[in-house]
Amino acid sequence: MAVQNQVAVWKNKSLSDFWLTGRGLEQNNRANGQPYALFSHKLLASEDMDAQAMAMTAILGAVSRVIDIVHGRNKFTVNFSSQEVRTNFATKQIALSAEPLMNPPPGYLMPDIVDVLTGMALHEAAHAQFSKPEYYTEMPGNPFMATIRNVVEDVYVEHLTSLYYPGYAGYFWKYRRYEFDLQPEKWAHQPKKDLMENELNLRASDFLLVMRSTRDYVSSVPRVNNVAEMLRKMIYIDNPARLEKLNTRNVAKKIYEELFGNMIQHDIAYSLPSTLLDYNKRGQHQAEAGSAQNDFKTNIPSDLQNLIQNMRQEQLQVANLSELMEAGLDPDYPPPPPPMVVFRRPLIGEGAAERYEQSRSVVKPFVIRLRNRLSWANTRQVINQYQLPSGELDEDSLYQASYSNKIFRRTEIINTRTRNLDIGLLVDTSASMVYPAGEGISRVELARHLATLFVEALEPVDSVKTWVFGFNLKGAVNMTELYSPQLTNKARLGMTNAEGTTPEGTAIKYAALRLLAEGRPFVQKVLVVIADGNPNPGPETRLVKEQVRKLKGQGCKTINILLGDRPLEYGYQYTIPWTDFYTVTTEFGRLLKKLVEEE
Repeated sequence: MAVQNQVAVWKNKSLSDFWLTGRGLEQNNRANGQPYALFSHKLLASEDMDAQAMAMTAILGAVSRVIDIVHGRNKFTVNFSSQEVRTNFATKQIALSAEPLMNPPPGYLMPDIVDVLTGMALHEAAHAQFSKPEYYTEMPGNPFMATIRNVVEDVYVEHLTSLYYPGYAGYFWKYRRYEFDLQPEKWAHQPKKDLMENELNLRASDFLLVMRSTRDYVSSVPRVNNVAEMLRKMIYIDNPARLEKLNTRNVAKKIYEELFGNMIQHDIAYSLPSTLLDYNKRGQHQAEAGSAQNDFKTNIPSDLQNLIQNMRQEQLQVANLSELMEAGLDPDYPPPPPPMVVFRRPLIGEGAAERYEQSRSVVKPFVIRLRNRLSWANTRQVINQYQLPSGELDEDSLYQASYSNKIFRRTEIINTRTRNLDIGLLVDTSASMVYPAGEGISRVELARHLATLFVEALEPVDSVKTWVFGFNLKGAVNMTELYSPQLTNKARLGMTNAEGTTPEGTAIKYAALRLLAEGRPFVQKVLVVIADGNPNPGPETRLVKEQVRKLKGQGCKTINILLGDRPLEYGYQYTIPWTDFYTVTTEFGRLLKKLVEEE
């Protein structure tokens, strides 16, 4: 009960002002002598998206450091939620609602808001650390049992975390106060016409508030107060080792029986393990757009999400490099964990076919030119010759002859040369590709045009097999399969969009592995990287050089088509800077022929 007795200390104190203010570092006598705040709502309310992203990135960095103490360094990625980002323990991702930040309650300062966000993140991290597998895989048989199960598990993981890390109990208290006390109508009991249903809902909602409210809520139903006191005696103990052995499933079942008695005939039904990790959206603090719960939820815009993730990734890479330098390159010092790599085959969305057709119309004048530059690569040519046979034919034979043009046609197949190639295209789809590559066109649009040009030019060439992958980093390294010998719908090339950061070195590694694994044996491999030359700093930049060197040793040629203005020397042995389609096709054909004929 020691943790419970500390509540009075947290009520009027901001736990996060140590990093949001200059206290102890710099004093500003303005504002009545209060410490000068480094971040404020004025910055978040600014129309400058870069300024908003910088402030929100700093907040995420502070919250992540607290999470790292519980789980270890960089085990979980913390982001603000958007339509694409949700809490998912399988992918090691925690998503926080931006509601406290974008729509703060009256009287809340920035330190108070960061307290709430830290409490949200710690709550999800506590579930990942201490919740048993059945909490995610078993489905309660009715909504009342689901409520009891969630309340028991939430109280359990928060108290257990507070025993191991006493300083974090205050963050949990701030989170509960924001979630359950500032909007009483959100959790209040809604009277029902059916008397039985009304009583069931009253007991469930009151039990939730008695256990989760910070205002010492007392239910009007004595049984609810008695059951809540019984749960406190089970969970609020000071021995963490003993508490870890507690079976919360059995506790929830006992609480359920005591709270509802014989009011519900069936007890608790569990299904087979579910593929849904959060069956009641635990941790997913945002509802989908247009849903009934959207009044209390906030998603940040996708473009702001991409900018924050880009800044966050750069911040993490620099931090990793700094820690390695501080460790004196100690071989026993653990390196940062590599990102998870996921290969995806996207469904063809709305507008993808139109974008592909637009790219096809742009590159159509250059398709034959690029194909001709590869004419030495065994272009299959079919020639049909028609002739009229001569000779005598009597009347009976004439009527018995087959009436078909086939008797007058002779087919000849000509192969210009006998060079086989497996070509992989790796297309950068990170957020930096939104910048212009020329007048009226972005880099991601230009990359789509180039990918379409290669596929249109190489598809009819029998001896050449082609793969196209897009890549970016959003929680994991996403390798999007846009075209391959098994995935021949070219409309997927229209699915390229700019988002996330640029794990170029990792993408080269795994694209090459797919090319080597799925390509034909003893056939020359060529990897073409279409990027803007802005890989994530630190390990990813070094990995580009390392992978290009390894592929060269394995006989795989690597060519970079550079769409940005970065200096050419950042890892690739052969680089073709973007000028125009005519020049790029000419230079590519000349360079590829030179590299292949060196073998």
